[in-house]
Amino acid sequence: MPARTDALSVVRAMTCSLADYEELDSDTAADLTLAVDEACTVLIGMASAGAALVLIEDPRVRELNVRVSTVCDSVHSDPGSTLLSGFSRRVLEALTDRVDTFVDDVDVEHPRGPRPALGISLTIWRHGAPARR
Repeated sequence: MPARTDALSVVRAMTCSLADYEELDSDTAADLTLAVDEACTVLIGMASAGAALVLIEDPRVRELNVRVSTVCDSVHSDPGSTLLSGFSRRVLEALTDRVDTFVDDVDVEHPRGPRPALGISLTIWRHGAPARR
């Protein structure tokens, strides 16, 4: 989807649907939705013009992983300091069990060569109930 704030409603709907399908309790589902929304908002603010926001939701037996990323024109070598500092990091750490950042080179046809994709990975551990399969 486009890396624009008007895409956040789609992201929220997808995350809510996943939480419902995975039978997460209401508090965990709300925390996950808020965390994904915050991560997407941070990345949208850094996205290159016309970039896509990539959301991968990966439910597993013991955890639920969500990776969100977008292409940016420039980035520092330390994605943690680039992406998450202050308030956003504290919010994500309070809402999830694990927060990671990453930078991947994206091979896109761009006049200045490949641009980095910045991303945030969120993990929620399942406490008790196994994933629906």
